[in-house]
Amino acid sequence: MVSFPIAYENFSMRKEPIEEAIAIFGTQVRNKRIHLDMTQEELAYEVELSPNYIGYIERAERHPGIYQIIAISFALGVSPSYLFNDVNVPEEFKRSPE
Repeated sequence: MVSFPIAYENFSMRKEPIEEAIAIFGTQVRNKRIHLDMTQEELAYEVELSPNYIGYIERAERHPGIYQIIAISFALGVSPSYLFNDVNVPEEFKRSPE
């Protein structure tokens, strides 16, 4: 049986770093989109989402799924990891090799 080091009941205390990572993702999406001189409407059309939803993602008001993350990154001409490049793993989440 696999044991998970993060107990589910304690996970709610750890949401802040995850929310921060989502905010960083949204900021990276916005920055890259603007760098490409692309509107939210144009990006939305490319990834088959609404312009409002793109705005929600950029403001970290929505949490896109993996499909949307990949679609957005490809539409912006970057890898998904590029959009998470500024995300650092907090010490509390780091694991030592066993």
